[in-house]
Order: sequence, then C-alpha cells, then structure tokens
Amino acid sequence: MGNLPTQILIVGVLYPMLLNQDRVTRRGALRFGRLVPVAALLAVAAGSGWLSIQGRVSLDIAPILILAAVNAVIQARLWFLAVFAEADGRPHWMAAIALPANVLATLVMLLPWPSSTATVTAMFVALAIANGGFLVVMARVKVGIHVLDGLPAVPGRKHSAHYWFLSKSFVGYGGLMIVQSLALVLPPSTLTLLTLPMKIVGSVAATFVNAVMPLLVHQNTESPTEARRFLSILTVILGSLGLVILVAGGLFLPEHFVQVLVVALWLLAAAAASVAQRMMFRFLPPSASRITLAVVPMIVAAVAVSVQSDGFGLIALLCAYALVDAASGFLILVALRARVMSCVTGLITLSLAAIWVASLFYPGIS
Repeated sequence: MGNLPTQILIVGVLYPMLLNQDRVTRRGALRFGRLVPVAALLAVAAGSGWLSIQGRVSLDIAPILILAAVNAVIQARLWFLAVFAEADGRPHWMAAIALPANVLATLVMLLPWPSSTATVTAMFVALAIANGGFLVVMARVKVGIHVLDGLPAVPGRKHSAHYWFLSKSFVGYGGLMIVQSLALVLPPSTLTLLTLPMKIVGSVAATFVNAVMPLLVHQNTESPTEARRFLSILTVILGSLGLVILVAGGLFLPEHFVQVLVVALWLLAAAAASVAQRMMFRFLPPSASRITLAVVPMIVAAVAVSVQSDGFGLIALLCAYALVDAASGFLILVALRARVMSCVTGLITLSLAAIWVASLFYPGIS
C-alpha cells in the first residue's frame, strides 16, 4: 500500500510525461515531489485500517506499521529522483533503487530473532535505514536535478496528458489492489505462494527491461526500431528460459506443472508489456492510454465471479495477474503495429484465459 501512490503517480504519470511530447512542467513535477510522499503515508494508514477491519492487526505489529509508513515516504522520494535520471537515458539509479535496502534487510533477517514479529520489525528498520542512506547519496550527487531544471516553465500546448496517464495508472494499480483484497478469501498459505512468482516475474522485468529500456527509449529517442529489436531478442531469451523451466518443472515438480506453465507465460507477457508501454509513452499520444483502460476492470470482474467457484485458487490468481500484462501488451503492440509480437502476446492472452477457466471447472489440475 505504501508503494501504491509512488507507482500510480510517479511511475504511472510523472515518468510518462517526462518521455511524451506533452511534457510535464517544472512546477508540475515539483508538485509530484511534495504530494506523493504524503499520499504514501496516507496509503499505509488506509492499509492498516483495512487489515484491522479484517482482524489481522495486533498491538505487537504497531511498530511495523509505523516503520512501513516511514519507509514508504522515503521510497517515494527515491523514485521521484530516479525517474528523472531514467528519462534522461541513465537507468543505473533506478536499477539500483532497491538494492541497498534489500541487501541490508536480508542480512538482518539472517540473525536469530526471538519471533517472526521481531524479525519483520528488524527488516523494516533495515529497509528504512538503507533507503534513507541511499536517498542522502542521491541528493548529494543531485541525481536528476538537471533534468528537472530543464523542464518547460509552461506547457508547449494545451493538453490533457496527465488525465490520460492518471486514469490508466489508477485503474491498473487500483484494480490489482482490488484483486489482492478479493484474494483474502483464500488461505494465507496460498497468498504466500503467490508472492514467489510475483517476485520472480518482477525481478526478471527489472533485470532485463528496466535496466535496458531507458537506454533505448528516453526523452531524445526518435524511433522505436531499437526497442522493437530488443523486444524480439528478449522474447527469444525468455521463451528459451521458460522452456527450460517447464522441462525442469515436469521432471522435478510434476504436481505443480500448471503453475510453472503460467509463470513461464507470465514472464513473456510481463516483459512484452513493459517494453510496449515505454514505447507507447514515447511514440503514441497520451490518449492512446485508453486502449488498456478496460483490461483491468474486466479482469477484476472475472476474479469477483471466479471467487464464487470452488475451483478458485492459486492458478486462477496467477492467471489474473498474468492476463493484466498479457492483454495490455497485446493491445499496445497492436496500436504500435508490431505485428509479430502482437500475435505472440495474443496467443499468450488466449492461453492464460483458457488455463484460468479450466482451473475453475477442473480443480484437479491445481
């Protein structure tokens, strides 16, 4: 929840407006820097209230909630600075944005803490300290400041780019939060299993896409040719990796073969959607965002219906998350007239939808 305003407003609105021809003004960008940390704080409070209503908050985890709020505020400022450098074609700050915090948190968790609550509390202390230190370093070397200073004082023309990007971002991230809320009907063990493939897919996207695409698509890029070539190469690499994973899953974890298949398809879909989205930000008008606005509401509605089925479980949830990327990537690639990759993502979309439906009617495949 603490990261939600950062993802919606900084990644979903500010960053596209740094790439698009309808660029954000300097005053508008500074407003993001002030308001998003406050929104992150309020989001943690709202999430804490929701958990309390669900009966999952006790006095001993109050320090965790406070630390989560502090960390969310620091993270918002980190992302604010990093996206300016990324839009300028310098991705290393964004690529490293979670590294100090994750390393320190992992090291702290290796210590023999007396309880799981103490372990999580120590982890959040480490996250806040590492993120705070990284923010000091970024501020001292003035990461992204020259990009911020170079933004126009007034818009180049009258436009509604911020409304389009905000709508797309809010619907996308907000819809996924609704899916997570609906998933609370499942046992905690299932939700824990869900986080593993989410981390795998997110890590692969960050490694292969977020660290490379800013070099190919940034404020001064004039053609999508290099990005399209990169997507083709990446699809071959991830397709080969997915095939290896499927074979290994079939040999060593045959009871989880379907889950492995969905994750392999999700890897391809997530990478394609991430590359396609960056090309859309740079080479299509902001109004092109409307082509993906219906995707998440449809999937949320499908999850709401699926929850009523006895077969609803981990596979259906995995397919729901994967379909957000697959369907969005397909529609964007069609708009970009990338025929081969739009066919690939279209097939992935159909496959995931079929697996989802099959899991509801034949729970045995789970």
